[in-house]
Amino acid sequence: MVQRVRQPGVTRRGAISGAAAAGLIAAGPVPAVRADAGGKRRLVVGMSGFPPAVEPVLFNHTATRRVVPQLFDTLVAFDHARGMALRSALAERWERTGPRTVRLWLRKGVTFHDGSPFTADDVVFSFSPEHLLGPGMSGRSIAMQTLDRLDRVETIDAHEIAIHAKGDDALLEQRLAAWGSEIVGKRAFETAGSWDKWTAAPVGTGPYRLVSQKLDVDLVLAPHQAYWGGTPPFAGIEYRILPEPATRLNALLTGAIDIATDVAPDRFAEIEQRPELEVAGGAVQNIRYLAIDQSGPVLKSARLRRALSLALDRKTFVEALWANRVPVPNGFQLPSFGAGYIEDFPALAYDSDLARKLIAESGYKGETIVYRLLNNYYTNQVSGAQAMVEMWRAVGLDVRLQMMENFSQVQRKPVNALYDSSSTAIFPDHLGQAWREFGPKGTLPMQVGIWQNQEYFGLGDRLQGTLDPAERRILVRRMLEIIDREDPPCVVLHASGQFYGKRKDVPWSPGQTLDLDFGPFNRAAVQR
Repeated sequence: MVQRVRQPGVTRRGAISGAAAAGLIAAGPVPAVRADAGGKRRLVVGMSGFPPAVEPVLFNHTATRRVVPQLFDTLVAFDHARGMALRSALAERWERTGPRTVRLWLRKGVTFHDGSPFTADDVVFSFSPEHLLGPGMSGRSIAMQTLDRLDRVETIDAHEIAIHAKGDDALLEQRLAAWGSEIVGKRAFETAGSWDKWTAAPVGTGPYRLVSQKLDVDLVLAPHQAYWGGTPPFAGIEYRILPEPATRLNALLTGAIDIATDVAPDRFAEIEQRPELEVAGGAVQNIRYLAIDQSGPVLKSARLRRALSLALDRKTFVEALWANRVPVPNGFQLPSFGAGYIEDFPALAYDSDLARKLIAESGYKGETIVYRLLNNYYTNQVSGAQAMVEMWRAVGLDVRLQMMENFSQVQRKPVNALYDSSSTAIFPDHLGQAWREFGPKGTLPMQVGIWQNQEYFGLGDRLQGTLDPAERRILVRRMLEIIDREDPPCVVLHASGQFYGKRKDVPWSPGQTLDLDFGPFNRAAVQR
C-alpha cells in the first residue's frame, strides 16, 4: 500500500525546515562520489518521489519504504531470500508462550545511530501510544492497520521482554516483522522534542544513518559503522529524486546513477543492450488496484462498481503494458499466503456482456465517472488508464481522466471518483494486505473515508482472533467474496512488478516488497 494521507502535527516542509535549522540539509545536490578511500562504492539511486517522512509509523509511501529499511530494524524480520520466512533481527530469538503472547530475547551490544544502547525501554516506547498513534496520539498512523492488536510490552529485564496481544493472535510474530514495527530510539525521540524535529533527523539502529535531506532533491545516508548485523556494504547512499522515467533512465545510461527505480518494460531492451547494465526485479508482494468512492452518487451502486472490473481485459492489459511479466491474482490475495490462500477462489473475470447487464441494472444514465490520475507515479499509469477508459467506453461507461498533481489532490473530499493505489502484503495473510486497506482502520474507510461494509468488518474482527487454519479459510473466503463481487471497494488490476535498471557491478538484489535493502543481509551482499 502506498499511504499518502498527511499526518496532523507533522508537515513535509516543516520536517525539512527542522532539518535545515539543525544544520542537516546539504546546500545543494551532493555529487556522485563513487568510492571512498577504502574503495567502497557510494551508491546513487534515482527514484521517482521524495518521502513525505522517513518515520516508519507515519507512511507506507513507496519513497518512504525505500529509505526506512536502511535506518531502522524490527525485532523479527522477513527473509526475502527464503520465501519470506521469519529470521532473527533485534531479537536474537523468540518463543510463543501462549495464544496471545510472544517472549523475545533482545540482542546485547546494539547501538543506535546516536550511540545510545538498545534496550527493552526502546521497544516499550516504540510500541507505546506516544509513538504508534502518531503526532498528538491522533491515531492517524499506518502502524495501527496491523499493530492495533498489540496490548502491551512487558519488560522482564533490559534485554528480555514479552509482547502481549489483546486477544488470541496466530500472526503476532509476523506483525512484529511488518511495516510500522521498526524500533526507534527513545532517547533521540524525546530529545527532539517534537514530531517535526524528529522526522527531520530520525534515529534507528539500521545499517545506515541519515546525513541530510533536501526537499524534492535528495536524501543522503552514511554507514552505521557499529551496525550489529555486520559492516554495511556501501560507503554511503544518495537517493536522488528524478520524477520523470526518461530522466532516470538517461541518468543510468550516462553513469550518473547506479540504480534506476520503476523502469517500464518498454525500456528493458535499451538497458539490456548495454554490457555494463541489467534489469533486475519482477513481481512483488503487491497488488495494483483502483480505489472507488462508494459514497458518491454515481459509484454507490455495487453493480456498477463490479461492472468496472468485468469490463477489463486484464490479459491484454498485462501483455501490452507489462510484457506478460506480472500475474493477475485470483482476488485480493497472493499465493504466498500459504494456508490462508484460497487457491480455488474464482479468477478475475472479463465479461463485457455481464458488465453491460449490471450497468443497466444499476440505473446508470450515462453520468461522467471521474478517474483522478497522476502523471506516471506508477509505472505505465497513464497509458494503462487510457487503455481502461477505452474498455469502459466499449460497455457504455463514460469515464473521464482528471489529471492531479499529488495525492492530496487525488484524495481531496468529496472524492466521488476512481484513483490508483497499490497494496503490499506486509505479512503473508489477508490481515496483512486487504484488511489493512479495507478494514475499519484501513486506508479506504479511515484514512480516506470512501468505503465501509459492516459484515466485512465483523468477519475481520473474528479472523484476527481465530487460530484454527480451517476456520480462518472460511472467514477469508467470505471476506474475498464481499470485496470482489458483493460490495467492491476497488478494482483489482494485477500483481505489481518492481523493475530496476542497475549496473551489473552493484552487489544488490531486489526483494519481494517495495522495500529496498542495501544492508549486509541483502542476498547479493551475503553471497559475496
